[in-house]
Amino acid sequence: MWDVALSTMWGVGRFESLADFFTAAQALGFTLFELNHQVNSAMLNGVNLKSYRIVSVHEPCPADISTSSLSARNWLVSSPDEDERRQGVLSVRRSIDLACELGAPVVVHPGRVDLDPMLETTLRDLYKADRSDSLQYAETKERLVAARSARAEINLQAVRRSLVELAEYAGRLGVRLGLENRYYYYEIPLPDELDYLLDLGYDEVVGYWHDVGHAQVLEHLGFCPHEEWLRRFAGRMVGVHLHDIVGLRDHLAPGAGQVDWDMVARYLPAGVVCTCECQSYNSSQELATGLGLLAKKGYVSKRCGISITRNSPAPPARPWPIRRR
Repeated sequence: MWDVALSTMWGVGRFESLADFFTAAQALGFTLFELNHQVNSAMLNGVNLKSYRIVSVHEPCPADISTSSLSARNWLVSSPDEDERRQGVLSVRRSIDLACELGAPVVVHPGRVDLDPMLETTLRDLYKADRSDSLQYAETKERLVAARSARAEINLQAVRRSLVELAEYAGRLGVRLGLENRYYYYEIPLPDELDYLLDLGYDEVVGYWHDVGHAQVLEHLGFCPHEEWLRRFAGRMVGVHLHDIVGLRDHLAPGAGQVDWDMVARYLPAGVVCTCECQSYNSSQELATGLGLLAKKGYVSKRCGISITRNSPAPPARPWPIRRR
């Protein structure tokens, strides 16, 4: 049986109910699962989550306010507007509450830098048109970097305030938080920003969640090498999202794209939570093939150091010691 988890991302839109997803996933050999940020309270109704091994919760879950709605309202932990920021904190706290019940960590999106996203849209359109070596691409990229740099500090300060509040709350409940690297360059964090956010003094509570596909996308766009994230933050890693990419298209089954799986495997520490985060358009066969690749690369045998069988109770939450530097 696989000790790599499967995200409910694969089930949303593919199955009529969460129960159907769990049944299909178990048929593939999965016994560990992540509740992703598309799962709302209605989908959770009638499902006894404690009969499954939920090893991570991806905020906002329950997603009674969707990620797109939170983004449109700027109800994010990065908002400099205090009312908006507090709404973002409350959204993450709801996921922490659910994670506490399940004995699982929470994957946290640290928000964004508030700038015109059309700059990055233009850059990505040029990349997709195979013009990443053009003068227009270089100039657009330079403008995007400058615009982000000019604004980033304001949003980073808001994220830092939010993380102090969330770390205190999560620490009291015994829940770990993993700050995820993101898909868009204008989102938070970049590697230096992650260093800044992890230097809060809540080392037992706040760590890093590595998304393989997101790191590869930013490398393709020419911003930072994928390996830099792993080299710098493997020691603080809580979990990892495993999916492949082709160009900028992510959430493919492992092995279906351009990720260097040998390189990633070299950095992952024992005990890290490994989750296949694949979209519903991946077939069962594609997912099974991806799992075969992960097994060959050693992911299955050395990952997820939480030897728990299906239907075993979640471990009780315990407060993490809060030691501020």
